[in-house]
Amino acid sequence: MEKDTEADSFFANFLDIVPSRKIEHLGTTGLEFNGQLSPELKIYEDGGGLGCGGKIWIAGELLCEYIMEHKVNFNVYDKVIELGSGTGIVGLLLGLMNNQGLWINDKYKEEQNSKKVYVTDITELVPLMDKNVNLNNVGNVVEAASLEWGEPVEAKFSAGLDLVLAADCVYLEKAFPLLEKTLLDLTSVDKPPMILMSYRKRRKADKHFFIKIKKNFKVIEIKDFKNFAQYLKQRTHLFQLIRLNR
Repeated sequence: MEKDTEADSFFANFLDIVPSRKIEHLGTTGLEFNGQLSPELKIYEDGGGLGCGGKIWIAGELLCEYIMEHKVNFNVYDKVIELGSGTGIVGLLLGLMNNQGLWINDKYKEEQNSKKVYVTDITELVPLMDKNVNLNNVGNVVEAASLEWGEPVEAKFSAGLDLVLAADCVYLEKAFPLLEKTLLDLTSVDKPPMILMSYRKRRKADKHFFIKIKKNFKVIEIKDFKNFAQYLKQRTHLFQLIRLNR
């Protein structure tokens, strides 16, 4: 029962942990990343109706910028899952890149729609993610789905997985063991996927999550991107997590 209680409070407590964005950032935002995307990535933010998960946060922006800056390196990943997607911004970016020929399959270039991205979050946020999938016409690549941290991971998510994305998922201390369990479940395979995790430091308690996961993951801070210094000033970081030998 304790796990159920923590999971149920996960969504509600988010509002108490993270400050709200200004009202002018709500509605539909267009992101074209210095002209690299055409059409631009469109993200609908729900005005707070579904809590802070329905808004764009700086850690998500960082991860998107990193992917765009190093997009050629992402061609090797064919199946991707984003955890705690909220609006779905990072996974949607990959879907749009695929449809614009910026994210291609190195092995099977002649095959279309060979990439697959799952944007996942709590059940209440699936309709918002679906709205953004449709807004960007990326339903051929991106699928919105419910994935509750700490619960058993469906085979459709874990089978053949290449990459796990997580933007601003470290914010609620009670959810740390749930997130850790999901990361462990997704990487408990012969060829564990790589994990990219962007994170904004807000509380001292956040360090407990990273201390704990170092028992099972090698944690490497990524610094080789253009705006590293600017994001660092805003206490926002990007990490690569590599599963250690099981």
